[in-house]
Amino acid sequence: MAEGSALTASAPVRPGRMTARAMGARPQAWARFRLPAAAVACGALTAVLALAAGWPFWRGEPALAAVNAFVAGAFVSSGVLLVDIPLLRRTGVLVLASGVCWALTWLLCRESGPRPALGLFTNALFFVTFAWGVLLYPDGCLTGRADRVVGTLTTIAYGPLVALSMVVSEPEWNGFSAQASWPTLWAGQAFFGFVSGLYVVINVALAMAFVVLLARRWSRLYGLERSVVAPALGTLGVVALCLAALSPTLYNREPGHVAEGVAWQGVALAVLPLVLVSCELWRAVAVATAADRMLRSSGGGAATVTVVRDALRRALRDDTVEVYFWLADERRFVDIAGQPASGAPEPGAVPGPGAVPAPGAVPGSGAPVPVRRGAPALWSQPVIAPSGELFALVTGRSPVLRRHGAFTGAALRTARLSLQNAHLQVTIQAQLVETRAARRRVEEAEAAERSRIARDLHDGVQQRLLALAMLVSVAEWSADDPAAAAAMFGDIRAGLLAANDEVRTIARGLDPETLRTAGLVAAVRQAAARLALPVEVDVALGRGGPFGDVAERTVYFAVSEALANVVKHARATTARVRLTERSGGLVAEVSDNGCGGAVEHPAGGLAGLRDRVAAAGGEVHLSSPAGGPTTVMVIVPTGVAS
Repeated sequence: MAEGSALTASAPVRPGRMTARAMGARPQAWARFRLPAAAVACGALTAVLALAAGWPFWRGEPALAAVNAFVAGAFVSSGVLLVDIPLLRRTGVLVLASGVCWALTWLLCRESGPRPALGLFTNALFFVTFAWGVLLYPDGCLTGRADRVVGTLTTIAYGPLVALSMVVSEPEWNGFSAQASWPTLWAGQAFFGFVSGLYVVINVALAMAFVVLLARRWSRLYGLERSVVAPALGTLGVVALCLAALSPTLYNREPGHVAEGVAWQGVALAVLPLVLVSCELWRAVAVATAADRMLRSSGGGAATVTVVRDALRRALRDDTVEVYFWLADERRFVDIAGQPASGAPEPGAVPGPGAVPAPGAVPGSGAPVPVRRGAPALWSQPVIAPSGELFALVTGRSPVLRRHGAFTGAALRTARLSLQNAHLQVTIQAQLVETRAARRRVEEAEAAERSRIARDLHDGVQQRLLALAMLVSVAEWSADDPAAAAAMFGDIRAGLLAANDEVRTIARGLDPETLRTAGLVAAVRQAAARLALPVEVDVALGRGGPFGDVAERTVYFAVSEALANVVKHARATTARVRLTERSGGLVAEVSDNGCGGAVEHPAGGLAGLRDRVAAAGGEVHLSSPAGGPTTVMVIVPTGVAS
């Protein structure tokens, strides 16, 4: 209604004048039909060429003339249309070349000159281009070594072998007039008869090989692809068998024999364009009803993540469809279970509609999906929120969906609201998964620390106490020698003091004495003084503390871990620790002048630091560009406003 009102309120248009909008609409409408018009024009010209090339023969066979002209024109028109599709560009070129070769084939109906030989050879080239076009259907690529072998054998059989059969024969042996200019180099009737008989076997063998390859390709179809492509593959198999059965023999002196056999092959080929057009119409219907199928597939129940994914699979008829959700804050993909995604693309690197990632590389998956040999590669299509932000990526394996982004786009637009709700569910699930993983890492770190303390007690303090016990026993036996006993007791005293120092050292890792007695600032200064490089400690705390046992312990251990990482990895000459206070929080910054490029690994020290801080309700920020400097900022809530 708003548009109608705007049009009604606009200024009237004078007769004979055209608005800018109307002038712009007409070129757009023409651009939409430019390619189909060009395809029809090229097909019509090729059909006329086929009729002109074989006119002496067509004069008495009007029905065969119409069918074969249609075959040549339909092949060229189809090729022109397919060339405009990037995925099928090679197939389109081969189909277009097949149509031109079929039109030039009918030069074999001429009675004199080199035209009969040229027509026979272009007929052989038709089978070469047609064979490779079949092998590249429907996704524009070969599916394995068998395709290459069969294509190569077809090229040899209808290329060099046909040329050999022509140079060792006379035109009369092939059923042509003696006035024809034939490229005879050596006329060997026996050898020509052998080659002619060999073609009886070659035609049948190659036809059966194509049927097997097409059947294998059918077995690898997915969902919608079966209903769209399967009829075309079945028709191609039948046409291949018919072409072999109708192929004229080479060694035949009957005039017109070759032209009649090839004309009936054209009748078999005429079925193919009709089937392909029917498949395209079915595909158009499927695209138009994709959104409606998506609504019906959802079932009206609770829109859980699994329900939305399964509805997409039913609507797209592709059981390999997977949905991966983008967590913008964490800049990573997760699957429908909220599991983390290793190796997923960045948002700027996400493929557009119809783009094809590398085989086996599934965005958002922690492990590659197993790919059968010759199986089609993935298609992927991002899902964009109304605000323009990426929030999901949908992938699958159907080549039909790979070529037709409009089909998947219609279904995904319908499912966008459900996918947004699922995105919220997955975000919560991913947070739970990350929380469990962080808790597990903290437990593993605590277990490792307990093991270290037990090992230090066993290897250090326990062994020293055992040695002291032995000294006491020796001292008991040396009671008669006061000097020896005094020396023994001196050693015992020194050993007890050393054991006490070891126990205090171990206890410092559990509960630093300086932190407990002198506070956070003194403990941080003491930790910095123990390092082998100069560390500047800058304190800007308004209240000076205390900030609470949990906050101070967390900041102390975080600073100690960050300083230890500086010594181990940064190759720095100086470091700096800055303690500041913000509303309700304690902030510690550890920076160095090292090489930079620090990366957080799941089992590394930074991950453990982040988990310890997260357990106290805080957060960690890392800045480490290549070449430095590196800064680790730790923010821990204190629960007390400054």
